[in-house]
Amino acid sequence: MKKFFGRWTTLMLVLVGWAGLAAAAPQSFVLPSHGTLLLNVPEGWTSSLKQPEGGLPPTISFGPQSGASFVVLVTVVGGGPAGGGAQDDAKIKSMVASAAKSAEAQSVEGSLALQSLVGAAGRGYYFRATDRAPKPGEWKYLAQGMLPTGGVTLAFTILTNDGQAPIEKAALEMIRLAVEHSVESV
Repeated sequence: MKKFFGRWTTLMLVLVGWAGLAAAAPQSFVLPSHGTLLLNVPEGWTSSLKQPEGGLPPTISFGPQSGASFVVLVTVVGGGPAGGGAQDDAKIKSMVASAAKSAEAQSVEGSLALQSLVGAAGRGYYFRATDRAPKPGEWKYLAQGMLPTGGVTLAFTILTNDGQAPIEKAALEMIRLAVEHSVESV
């Protein structure tokens, strides 16, 4: 009985931890010349928006408020007056496949398969890779891809270490559920 109770307690702690990670609060990010992006940011994550000089695409960075380090980067590509809108399916697939091919040499897997990610505005793609020899302070796992959302395409990078698979899952869900409101509708 003691053994069963211990296992049940462990299972409950894991489920409570998962539920805490899954809790999310909508955050709105104003993207100059692109409109507004609404993301359901998981509880316990911090965010910051950086708009580089010279009209380069804005990037939103996410990380932990405390605990083990991870990084999620979401860059808004296209849209607005200068961008020309979201990419089409073939272009997104080609760009992600090219990034995967570039990462293969340093990956444990050797060959990196594309996975589909379907959002409200269309289908995107991503791949996962395990770094063959991460240096101290670097991340072991990479998930990278693109997803169309409204009038823009979101390019994303998720960097994690051992034991952080739920973070990758939460980040992919946040990106999948993203809502973009273009400049015209703002």
